[in-house]
Amino acid sequence: MHGHAVELYGCAPRPSREARVEWAMPRAPARGRAGPGTPPLTLLQVEAHQTSNPETLEEDYDSVSSMDTEEESLTIPISKDVYEILTRRESCLRDLIEKKFGCISVLKSIRCPLEVYRKTLKEGIEISVWMDDMTRHNADALVNAANEYLHHIGGLALALAKAGGLEIKQESKRYIERHGKLTTGQIAVTGGGRLSCKKIIHTVGPRWSAYESERCCQTLEAAIINVLKYVNDPDNKIKSLAIPAVSSGIFGFPLDLCADVIVKTIKNFVELAPLFGWIKEIHLVNIDEPTVAAMKRACEKLLGRSDINSLQETLPASANQLQDSITINGLHLHIIRGQIEDQQTAIIVNSVVINDDLSRGNISRAILQKAGSFLQQEFRFESQKLPQSCEKFILTKGYNLACKSVLHIVWSSQSSSDSRKVLKTAMSRCLLKIQEPPFPSISFPVIGSGVLHLPKDEVADIMIDEVLSFAKEHPGRKLDVYFVIHPNNSFVYKAFRTKFDSAKSKLGQDVECNRSDDLGSRSDRPAEMENKKTGLAIELIGNRCETLEAAKIWIKNIMQVQESHRIVIENNHIFNLSKKDHAELSRLQRFGASISEEVVGGKARLEIQGPPGAVIDAVFLIENLLCDVQENNRAKQEELLLSEGHLDYPPERLRDKTRDTKMRYQISPVESYCQEFKDREKRFEKAGLRVLKIEKIHNPVLSAAFQRIKKCVEGKTIGKQICHRLYQRVPAQFCSLVCRAGFQRTYSPPPEQKYGAGIYFIRNPRNLMEDTKEKCEMDHLICVFEAEVVTGLYTEGKQSYIVPPAVDADGMTVYDSVVDDVHKPETFVIFNSNQAVPHYILTCSQIWAEGSVPY
Repeated sequence: MHGHAVELYGCAPRPSREARVEWAMPRAPARGRAGPGTPPLTLLQVEAHQTSNPETLEEDYDSVSSMDTEEESLTIPISKDVYEILTRRESCLRDLIEKKFGCISVLKSIRCPLEVYRKTLKEGIEISVWMDDMTRHNADALVNAANEYLHHIGGLALALAKAGGLEIKQESKRYIERHGKLTTGQIAVTGGGRLSCKKIIHTVGPRWSAYESERCCQTLEAAIINVLKYVNDPDNKIKSLAIPAVSSGIFGFPLDLCADVIVKTIKNFVELAPLFGWIKEIHLVNIDEPTVAAMKRACEKLLGRSDINSLQETLPASANQLQDSITINGLHLHIIRGQIEDQQTAIIVNSVVINDDLSRGNISRAILQKAGSFLQQEFRFESQKLPQSCEKFILTKGYNLACKSVLHIVWSSQSSSDSRKVLKTAMSRCLLKIQEPPFPSISFPVIGSGVLHLPKDEVADIMIDEVLSFAKEHPGRKLDVYFVIHPNNSFVYKAFRTKFDSAKSKLGQDVECNRSDDLGSRSDRPAEMENKKTGLAIELIGNRCETLEAAKIWIKNIMQVQESHRIVIENNHIFNLSKKDHAELSRLQRFGASISEEVVGGKARLEIQGPPGAVIDAVFLIENLLCDVQENNRAKQEELLLSEGHLDYPPERLRDKTRDTKMRYQISPVESYCQEFKDREKRFEKAGLRVLKIEKIHNPVLSAAFQRIKKCVEGKTIGKQICHRLYQRVPAQFCSLVCRAGFQRTYSPPPEQKYGAGIYFIRNPRNLMEDTKEKCEMDHLICVFEAEVVTGLYTEGKQSYIVPPAVDADGMTVYDSVVDDVHKPETFVIFNSNQAVPHYILTCSQIWAEGSVPY
């Protein structure tokens, strides 16, 4: 079974109890360029990076934990042929995804689902045990191990919330607002959001207490029974259910006992409860080998041997993540995403910021919290034996950690001014330290960018170069080295992947994406067996779920080229392509791609046909050209706004057409309990849209330009309403551009420009669905701006209008806007972007009638 996929990661704002405010200024990330989806940099983040207090210095592994962002993930299955086409164009793909969507792209491997047990019980109900990522598992309903308040802040709950998107978080929040907190054993049901399942059943398992073990077992049994009752109800139409090891994580329920209770409860329910014939499959799904093994043992003990003997009898390695690797002289270097304290290598490395205190510094604190207090005691005992004035390397036991030992790097406050040399020495000494006795594997967090103030790119260069140098100097030394990047630290991951890919290319090696049988030695199984366990993917790392959704749609269109041999690009920036750009398009046609241009309903389209490789090459080039046109237009618009705004910006900034402008805008989330949220939520629900998130926008430059227009119109239309609150749906990739430089007709043209070539707004949100109904099946999230628009004097529009018509024959006065119906206007069209200022952006999904959701 092959599972090729595109995996998307992103960040979405996480509102705090107090309204969070971002003062956003466009900025260039590492490596120079940022797409329209590039996250705004908050003042809080700027101040956090500028701090000089040694007690607050952290490594990149954990510094992101203080930022008000969360990553999300999406997975899209792709064929091997498409993957191979994209692999040959990885650099172009990476640049384009960043420019177009503000995402980072990385080619990688993913694990395919592995079934290790299957048994058919009464009424044909099938029980199976799987090693799989629950966020990608194929079942009608997934069970989430939740807490009482449905705050999805860790473990499986966080993974499902990230992968499922805003719907899961918002529905969970609404449930608690309406029903109050859950009690242990209760369930709450939400939709699956972006996940492939229909429902997520959130259940609160018991927190383990050895003194109340019987009560804990009874409560866990009650939780599973409540889940089974829900799926057994034929009204809920659940045919397959996936259950994790509820309470076995941070709630501390002993793993083997947890597995026994869950399996025994399922067995008793199936044998004793009246079944209604709808539920057919119950999957026991976990991502880590020990839990899967425990579930398999419980099933064999309570249900008997598996019905299918040909199923995989032995589980794969304990590592719970696939890695890309470089192999040189017996040393295997891997880069993975995860928490350092969870690694199961022989040794993990700790970065100690304060000389004798492991609780200071997030890396060290995370390791200490999981290892327990004995780690601190041994560390202090060993530390006292060494001098204070230099870096120290202290080896202790792992205690409650999965590793055998912890190697602590204690940074000296009197370190050399040459930070690169300090980091090189630290890496070299760590690798030499594990020579006697020889350890088979070691995991490093990202070290040096915090305490040594080194840029991320330099840290990646030094750490990878030192490991490769060690491998060359110690041929035959079998060692697995893991660089563990925190899941939320996207830009560090990009820096390491860029260096990693460069090093791999220099070594002339093919990508090695196969799993080890264990963390200390490479697999000796046939490659064919390994390929059945692993698939290929593109990982996209971004900052907003809306742009990730847009990237997902775009990737799906690219995937279809393999079969259709054609693709259509619809983008009104095509109108602005230069003669040089058109010459470039003509050149493309010599390489097998046929390109034709047409205008339909005022929208520009390019249709590309030909062999898949040639079509994709053409798409990449054209999309890059369109991004450049869009960027130039944005820069000109901002320069014009700034020059007219008189907001005390230096003249040299007005002449600067780069991304680093002084355009600032404020974004603050609107909490769901606020009246302004509830009013809009009610209005949009009537229109068939579920509001998932509302953000308030304030751009001083746009507001100033708008007020000038408003005052001018007020002067000639005294006593009449000149402004309306109107709506416009905008593709996610353009949303940040609207916040920065205002509305443009190229961003969101209507299907037909019936009333003129202007910027279209609608009065009633219900009319949004006329344009979005067809697209909603693909485009899961809909971004809608609520704007204040100067409509002033208006008349009925005509398709031929490119500016508002004259009010009278002398042409001295012109209308301010045009409409579809003068007596009952629903559509308004303006021809000057400064006549509209965005106040809110609403992220919505379509409310589907029961049974009509497209699964």
